[in-house]
Amino acid sequence: MTALFRAMAGLIAWAAAFALLYAVQGLACAWGWDDAGLASVSAARVVLVVIYLVSVGAAAWLCWVFRPQPVRPESSRMDLLAWLAFASAVTGLVSILYTGIPVLTATICT
Repeated sequence: MTALFRAMAGLIAWAAAFALLYAVQGLACAWGWDDAGLASVSAARVVLVVIYLVSVGAAAWLCWVFRPQPVRPESSRMDLLAWLAFASAVTGLVSILYTGIPVLTATICT
């Protein structure tokens, strides 16, 4: 079961980040966080950018943890589940980077 979880960890991280970002965005609009803030930056944008950066950091950490280990001379192949865990982590990182871009560029509440 642990190997299966490792193989899905990157995509689970992406799904959690995606759900959290857009749930907080909806709550921020409902509670009026877009109007409150410091200088010209709304409180909603600050919270969303922090969540985005933490999510990217967590996904990058997964990529580091699941990075391919050097192949031993007696074995010429990488374990399939280890490769799948790394591929999932990279896919999760790229997905978080892509789906989180609106947090940085788009308007929060309109």
